Amino acid sequence: MYMFMLVPLLICLYEILSMIIPLQISWQMKVLCVLILLAGLAKSMLYRRTATGFDVINMPYIITLSTTFIFNFIIVALFVLLVKDIAFIIWKVILRQSFPMSNASLFALSIALVATVYGTFEGLKVPDVKTYDVEISGLGKDFDGLKIAMLVDIHADSLTNREAVQAIVDRTNSLNPDLILIPGDFVDGQVITRSNDTDPLKNLKAPMGVYAVTGNHEYYFDYEGWMKELPSLGIKFLMNEHVILSSGDSKLVLAGVPDPTGGSHNTELALKGIPEGLPIILMDHQPRFASENAKLGVTLQVSGHTHGGQMPGIYSMVRKANRGFVRGWYDVDGMRLYVSPGTSQWNGFACRLFDPSEITLFILRVL
Repeated sequence: MYMFMLVPLLICLYEILSMIIPLQISWQMKVLCVLILLAGLAKSMLYRRTATGFDVINMPYIITLSTTFIFNFIIVALFVLLVKDIAFIIWKVILRQSFPMSNASLFALSIALVATVYGTFEGLKVPDVKTYDVEISGLGKDFDGLKIAMLVDIHADSLTNREAVQAIVDRTNSLNPDLILIPGDFVDGQVITRSNDTDPLKNLKAPMGVYAVTGNHEYYFDYEGWMKELPSLGIKFLMNEHVILSSGDSKLVLAGVPDPTGGSHNTELALKGIPEGLPIILMDHQPRFASENAKLGVTLQVSGHTHGGQMPGIYSMVRKANRGFVRGWYDVDGMRLYVSPGTSQWNGFACRLFDPSEITLFILRVL
């Protein structure tokens, strides 16, 4: 808990020293800027560290949005200021001249503010649809043209509320998918406070069903409660298991594994008993197990978890933590892997720069 609070506090202190103090404005305005930063720092205090992870305290939407924006600014400004201060060091070492610190700080503040406005808008908007034709080896002709919609990392909470989730559901249903997949991270919060926000998921429509696996965030809250609530919305969870979908004479395997946060991630068990030669689509929330899954004969793996990196700077850290898989398509030892940037965002950092969220639509094609 102390580390969770200490890091944002140190970032705020750095930004006060590097961005606010050098500005040529009155001390009253500087105090106001500091107070605004501290209001964003309070964003961290809206999350409490418990034995089960981070939970969100219910706040009026306008307060949630305001503190979210300021906290987004704090994170974005950090990277902008690092560039500014590296430039300052280079300037002093090479040119040996006085550095225009006030103007540089004002410029950095302006860049960070514009980027935060754009990134917050991108994080909150209803996601666009990204459509991909996917050639599947061994796919039967009756499944040629099968439409699979994928939602992942919805993170229903005080920011991605009922109205936002309903908008995602409406756009998904407008695609008329045959099958809907949700590979985890449905919600941040307890059933008693967030079931109203997830309730629109019951309106998802697909003739072949809505299937899901757990993400890591399902284990941070009321796991047992959500494993009763979400299936009641018509969502079928595949927990180290598979189903065989049929159309005419063609068959297709859909398998799923729970997130390893729950301790029971087992792809081998999920694929046990599958007839040889059938194409296999696997839902695995985290993409980092792709190499292992490929060795087990999976044809297509779909994942989320990374949020696409969210912005330059964070991207490289996310890439390292996920064995190089961040967003988009990968060929992993003959298996195709798709990592979605996510359908919504985590309220802990609800900002996207050059990394838009999406509803993914796969159209299967015979190879």
